[in-house]
Amino acid sequence: MIFLALASLAAVIALIAVVFILGSRTSALDHARFTEAEVEAALAEVVSPASEYHDAWDLFLSWPIGEPYLESIRQRCLAIVKNDDPPRGRDISYGAERQIKALLDELRSRPQA
Repeated sequence: MIFLALASLAAVIALIAVVFILGSRTSALDHARFTEAEVEAALAEVVSPASEYHDAWDLFLSWPIGEPYLESIRQRCLAIVKNDDPPRGRDISYGAERQIKALLDELRSRPQA
């Protein structure tokens, strides 16, 4: 009886793990297809004084992007925040904000394909 209960519990745990693994894989694949507009929105969100939430920014930093130029923007942003020491009450410092605004300007001035 105990064996059956343990086997059932193990099966449920394995099923939950599979759901999470597949969900994570789906998120990674979706993120790999991030568009220029989505990257621009994430950068604009984090530097906007009116923005209270940085969900797009956090998602942008979390997963690699399949398009090499957009991935290079993400890598540069990761380097900026890795070395950042924001003041109390801010997600990024003023210096990091300036650097990200420069990347946003670069992205916006890029010729459209």
